[in-house]
Amino acid sequence: MKKLFLVSIVLSFVCATHAQTEFSVPTPTMEEKYNGTKFILNNCILTLITVAKSEGMTAEELGKKCGDVFIPAWDENTGFEGFVNFALFAWTSFSNDVQIIEQSNEKVVITFSHMYQNLEEQGVLFGSSVEDYTTFFNATNKVVAGHFGLSFDMTLEEEGYRIVITK
Repeated sequence: MKKLFLVSIVLSFVCATHAQTEFSVPTPTMEEKYNGTKFILNNCILTLITVAKSEGMTAEELGKKCGDVFIPAWDENTGFEGFVNFALFAWTSFSNDVQIIEQSNEKVVITFSHMYQNLEEQGVLFGSSVEDYTTFFNATNKVVAGHFGLSFDMTLEEEGYRIVITK
């Protein structure tokens, strides 16, 4: 009887051990990590906008609140040059075809074709539209730019996004 009991306990452990799925830690390339992070970021932003809208807030109001939260993270001496350089870095992180089409000591105009191609192709993801997404980014950056005495305007046109930053 003791042997039967011991064998049943051992078999239980063996079955439980073999019944589990084996997982392994993936080893994505840097490009896969970058694309995955961008995918997660975009989807989190869209989800945040959708949640805010369900609570009665517009994408613009949310963007302004986020801009207010971001301001303390900026160096107070950022100014026009620092803000434009950040904007160029940020938008080249979203798109491969960023271009400066006009620049002076007072104004920079940046264009690019897309920020989140899946959203732009579908029009709506997770309950938020490409217009909501653009409005959110425009409002967020307007607040930060305004903190430095700058103006920021982002529009989505037929050929893509257009950003104008002025002193």
